[in-house]
Amino acid sequence: MPSDHDRQPTEKRVDIVIDPGAYELLPEDIYTIHSPSGLWIVEENSDTIMRAYPEHVETYIEAVRVSGIKVGKITIIEECRRDYAEMARKYFRPVSVEDIVIRAPWNAKRKGVKYITIEPGMAFGTGRHESTRLMMKLMRDADFEGKEALDLGCGSGLLSLYARLKGAKHVYGVDNDIDAVLSAQKNVLLNETSGIELICADIKDVRGRYDIVLANLDIRTFALYSTHIKDLWKKRNGTLIISGIIGRERKEALGLFLPCEPVTEVRKNSWRSYLFKR
Repeated sequence: MPSDHDRQPTEKRVDIVIDPGAYELLPEDIYTIHSPSGLWIVEENSDTIMRAYPEHVETYIEAVRVSGIKVGKITIIEECRRDYAEMARKYFRPVSVEDIVIRAPWNAKRKGVKYITIEPGMAFGTGRHESTRLMMKLMRDADFEGKEALDLGCGSGLLSLYARLKGAKHVYGVDNDIDAVLSAQKNVLLNETSGIELICADIKDVRGRYDIVLANLDIRTFALYSTHIKDLWKKRNGTLIISGIIGRERKEALGLFLPCEPVTEVRKNSWRSYLFKR
């Protein structure tokens, strides 16, 4: 028999059969709280399987059940601890959002396609979540040419990179999580992009006024910092784009930004995103 010293550490793997594309509808807390090591989409025997290694299996399964997506067969398997980076490399697939394709460094490129390269990891922002997609939908039609933009809660740096791709002169990406900032820095280098400055700081410590402010946050953060956020976008011809709001929070969220009112609202399922102009 192998000794305790020879035994490899194990963990529980949870496989959940879901409808194709349903993982894009999952709320952010599935990634950031319940399965921070990642989620992987696997196609096996004509089934779409969402694979995870959550710290608390029962809590994770319950969070998926109440998320609104259709849940099929659930399988729990104990196996040796995995290399998550290698799994990300194996399972990550490019995703099309608006006029660009988000790819991992190892995914091939095609001619005539605009790409943003993202290293899949723990930092939120690979373009699969609805709140990110809605932000990019509003950003696509906004005028970034020659503007200074501020990306609050920049995560992986995806929105900062998209703002530069849309013509922003300079982008400041801010996140209070040093791991997110380091991830964003790596992604800026992967895209060989200049004009993006990344800062680890709390929102309350950000100063200045910007032509465009991007804030893909949540209602709790907006409740704390909405007054300060309003002070960060220019009073003349300024633009603010927010996301991370679900339908039942709409009235509260819009009330936080009065007397400003949104000129555009977009929605996908229960998620909302708004564009304000001075």
